[in-house]
Amino acid sequence: MKKINSMRHVIPALALGSTLLLGGCGVLEDILTVEAPSQVVATDMAEPAAASLLVASVANEFRCALTHYNIASALVGMEFDDAAANSVLEIWDTRNHDTSGYGSQYASAQCGSGNPALYLPLSQTRWLADDVLTKLAEWDAADVPDKSRFQAETALWAGYSYLLLGESMCQVVFDGGPAQAVDAAFALAVARFDVTIQQGSSDHQNVARVGKARALKNMGDLSGASTAAASVPSGFSFTLGYSNAESVTRNKAWETNIRDADVTVGTVYRDRSFGGVLDGRTTTVDTGLTGRSGAEVWEMTKYPDASTPIELGSWEEAQLIVAEYAVSQGRLDDAVAIIDVLHTNAGLPLYSAVVPGATATQVQDQIVWERGAEMFLEGHHLWDIREYSLPLEPPVGATSNSGAFYSDELCFQIPAREFQNNDNVTG
Repeated sequence: MKKINSMRHVIPALALGSTLLLGGCGVLEDILTVEAPSQVVATDMAEPAAASLLVASVANEFRCALTHYNIASALVGMEFDDAAANSVLEIWDTRNHDTSGYGSQYASAQCGSGNPALYLPLSQTRWLADDVLTKLAEWDAADVPDKSRFQAETALWAGYSYLLLGESMCQVVFDGGPAQAVDAAFALAVARFDVTIQQGSSDHQNVARVGKARALKNMGDLSGASTAAASVPSGFSFTLGYSNAESVTRNKAWETNIRDADVTVGTVYRDRSFGGVLDGRTTTVDTGLTGRSGAEVWEMTKYPDASTPIELGSWEEAQLIVAEYAVSQGRLDDAVAIIDVLHTNAGLPLYSAVVPGATATQVQDQIVWERGAEMFLEGHHLWDIREYSLPLEPPVGATSNSGAFYSDELCFQIPAREFQNNDNVTG
């Protein structure tokens, strides 16, 4: 069993034509022309009557960026391995990235492309979201009756875009400014989430609380993170919907792993079990096939088709943040109680029964393990590797089936396209 939720919120994928899909997270065809995240011509969309369309467009931009980010972070973060002997996928898988040339695929790929994409989709989404927030602030509420709700939703997508940029980049740069530590992105994410928490619907408020807790935890503020997470109601789950209508609307994990067999589930996630019981949250299947790279092809069952939703935030994620803070305060029983509830929901033996009298280190390690299960292929594990210094598999120096060496590059440098066009950034 994956999860037992009594409260679910799904944002469905909008069909092409029903709203503006901004050219696959990059080219805002016919209406907007994006030359760079900081340069957009949008005269046709500068009127209050366009507010609803703009907000829906930001949502679709983020939806596409999220599924591409999940694939990118899964390949670097050991959830997926290259199975295609594809030089682009191998770059991600072997953790080799540079700021220019072929290795900069992480910086130049558009959302909706056949390969993973990371920097450009997220950068353009967060820029567009902030631009729409600026427009909404300038427009009168009389001209935009849903102004407050629109601001809350747009701030939500901005917040998560900043959050994912912070979790993937080594440094960040925004709007022609200087290079900054990734905490700057997390702080901006918190500011956007606060707008949603103040003005949004109940569902948007709760997923913003999860995002805020995640960002605060990333900055080392476990107390504040726990406070934000504790108010997320039991059973809450917020997911984004996908469809097989177009490449920009598909769940890319299904596409790359099941449809194309270009990636295989990483060895650390195959047949994961606890107390002798397979963990249904990370169920995998050995297809018996061999990919073009020579790797065995293992499929995940989490995303069985192109339309499977992706969870953005949940009560389970929030509870694990609460549990981590409890451990930091020496309240091990409280943390173990949370783990036991998650195990009951997942059909696993109780942690307290399998590991009675666990130490603080053991409980903390189990929380990290639970995070890997609860948020499998949801774009979390790459940051977890960095935050918790998890061992790399394959290790640094190992060779891929095609002879490439595995590196230790777990974050992405500011790409050449930024320091070539920004006098405040050198490279």
